[in-house]
Amino acid sequence: MLNRISKSVLLGLFSCLVAVCFSSCSKEKETIGVIIVKSSSNTVEGASVRLHQDGQQNPQGEGVLPGLAQEGETDESGRIQFNYDMEAVLNVDVVKYPTGNPEDGNDTLTGSDVIRLLRGKVVTKTININ
Repeated sequence: MLNRISKSVLLGLFSCLVAVCFSSCSKEKETIGVIIVKSSSNTVEGASVRLHQDGQQNPQGEGVLPGLAQEGETDESGRIQFNYDMEAVLNVDVVKYPTGNPEDGNDTLTGSDVIRLLRGKVVTKTININ
């Protein structure tokens, strides 16, 4: 009788151990924001894209959350990807200097919008610049 109870207890403990090990190994999906920059329906390579919370209020009323600003340039397909650890609502600012030089500001193309990143999802936003 005691041997039978011991086997049941050991089997139960082993099952719990296996369940805990497999459930803790699942990796959470990344939170990704993809920005595609277009001008006159053509994608724009080399546009500077900045995601930030300047001027936005944290829902808890504590100001902006630190460390959320990221920037980079679009690739040859007019696309750039940003990875985050959490959900966020971010401003998107895009600037393209046709000559590549900010001093030549006559033909500068700009655009802006807002993107809402959702935890574990890929959110894509197209920004038109003119």
